Amino acid sequence: MNRTLRLVRGGVLAALSVIGFASTFVAGGELAADMGVSPSVLALLRFAIAGGALLAFGLSSPALRRLLFNLSRRDWLRLLWLGPMGTAIMAWFVFKGCALVSVANASMADALSPLGIFAIAAIGTRRATPLQLIGLALGFVGALFTIKVLDGKGLRLSAYGLGDVFILGSAIAWGIYTVCGRDDVSRMGSAAFSTWTMLIGAAMLLVAIGIGEVAAGGVSGFVWPHGARAWCLVLFLGLFCTLLPFWTWNAAQHDLPLSVLGMSAYFTPAVAVLIDWAARGRTVTGWQWFGTLLICASAVVETGRDHQGE
Repeated sequence: MNRTLRLVRGGVLAALSVIGFASTFVAGGELAADMGVSPSVLALLRFAIAGGALLAFGLSSPALRRLLFNLSRRDWLRLLWLGPMGTAIMAWFVFKGCALVSVANASMADALSPLGIFAIAAIGTRRATPLQLIGLALGFVGALFTIKVLDGKGLRLSAYGLGDVFILGSAIAWGIYTVCGRDDVSRMGSAAFSTWTMLIGAAMLLVAIGIGEVAAGGVSGFVWPHGARAWCLVLFLGLFCTLLPFWTWNAAQHDLPLSVLGMSAYFTPAVAVLIDWAARGRTVTGWQWFGTLLICASAVVETGRDHQGE
C-alpha cells in the first residue's frame, strides 16, 4: 500500500477513534454525574464488555486464535503493565473527573494527550521542530477555547479544581500507554494488543473492587448501574466508546506518525461538545467554534510538517 492510501486509512481510523472517545465523556458524564455510578465500576464494565467482545471474536477462528495467543513471555510482561496504565488507571481518572466536571472540561483529557505524547516521545528522541511546536500550540489553544477556558474575556481558571486534576492524570496515563506501547502494537498486532490490555485492565479493577468490598465488610459504597437506561448506556460505553476507539487508535498506529495520531486527539473536545449539544441540548458558543477552527489548523500544520520530513 502506498503512503497516500496509508495516510487516508490512518485518518479514517483516527476519526472513528475521536468520535468514540468523545462519546465516552457524554455517556460517562451521565452515568457518573447524573446516575452516581462509581468510576471504578464504570471502568470495570467498560473494559470487560469491550475486551470480552474482542476475545469472543478472536476465538471464532483458528487464524484469529493464533494472533491472540502467539505471544512471547516478553509480550505478556509488557501487557501486564501497559494494560492497567492505558485502561484501568486511565479510565478511573476519566470517570472520576466526569463525576466532578462538565463534559467539555472532562474532554480536556484529550486536549492534553497530544502534549503528553509529544513530551514523552521527545524525551526518548530528543527531537522537536518549530512546525511541530506551532501545531501543538494551535491545537492546545483551540482546545482551551472549545472547553471555555479561553474566550473573548480572557483566561478562566477560577472554576477549575480536583476534577481537572483527575483529567490531567488520565492524559498522562494515556500518553504513557501510547508512546510506550507503539512498538508492542506493531509486534503483536492491534487486535491482540487491544484485547489483552482491556482484559488485564478489567481484571485489575475487579480485584481492586473485590478487595474494597471485603475490607469494608460488603458496604464499601460501590454503586452499580440500575435500570434499563443505565445498562444501555453501559453497553454503549463498552462497545461504541471503548471497543471501537481503542481498536481504531491502535490500528491507526500502523499508518500514521505518532505526532499526527497524537494531534488527532485535539479534535475530541470539539466532537464531545457537539455530541453533548445534539444529545443533551447544551449550547455551543462562537468561541468554541473558533477553537475548533484552530484545532483544524493545527492538524494541517502537523500533517504538512510530516510531509516535509519525507
